[in-house]
Amino acid sequence: MGYNKFIRSGNNIEVYEYEKDMIVFHGTRHKVVDKPKVDKDAELTEMELGKRIDNTRKASLEFRRLVSSNLDDKTLPLLLTVTYKENCTDLKQAYYDHKLFVQTLKYKYAKDNKNFKYICVPEFQLRGAVHFHGLFWELPAEILLPERLKGYYENVSPTLSKIWGNGFVFLKPTDGDDKLSSYLAKYMAKAFVDPRLKHQKAYASSRNVKRPYVVSNISSLWVLLDDYVGTDAVPVKENKYHTTYLGDARYRLFKIKE
Repeated sequence: MGYNKFIRSGNNIEVYEYEKDMIVFHGTRHKVVDKPKVDKDAELTEMELGKRIDNTRKASLEFRRLVSSNLDDKTLPLLLTVTYKENCTDLKQAYYDHKLFVQTLKYKYAKDNKNFKYICVPEFQLRGAVHFHGLFWELPAEILLPERLKGYYENVSPTLSKIWGNGFVFLKPTDGDDKLSSYLAKYMAKAFVDPRLKHQKAYASSRNVKRPYVVSNISSLWVLLDDYVGTDAVPVKENKYHTTYLGDARYRLFKIKE
């Protein structure tokens, strides 16, 4: 039996099975050498950019799992797009402004509600200004009702825009579908390779968001699969490929039945 991994994120069950066991290298101690100081204002080198691009797929997949882990039919999130009226291009400042915005929302609408949570990603507009796309849970539904405008501003929330204070907040209800994870992952992947994101976070979330459930090297993988989807379940996606160190590999994606 080779190395395997079981991942649950929301209603998704992913199983990786490899031909060979994982090899663990036990390195020797090395003298600690002072690392050179990082110039946060320097542009990404060609090598750094290439490495960041190579890591995009993995980061996007992990982010998608994070979002999926928080989607269910019980509590539907609201989709918020937060924009700047002025041409704010400083991502660090934008993250700080967004943090204050979230703190105000939590204080105003969820003082005693531990289920209030969010996941958001930044995006640079064509003019260079930062804006955020995010999912928010446990905001009251009534903020959607009396504030419908027309045209371009049809989905603008005057109440939340006033709280934000830096531009407009566009607000939409969602059905909690897993496609939302792909929607946000698209922006996260785009931001991940943007040189302007150097030494900055590719996304932000509250501490209480659910994380994917990951188990590795399971001796009785079939038992765990039976608990979630049944031994006769047919995967919605299956791939077979070859890896350099672990030999042939098999990937399967299952959906937990309602």
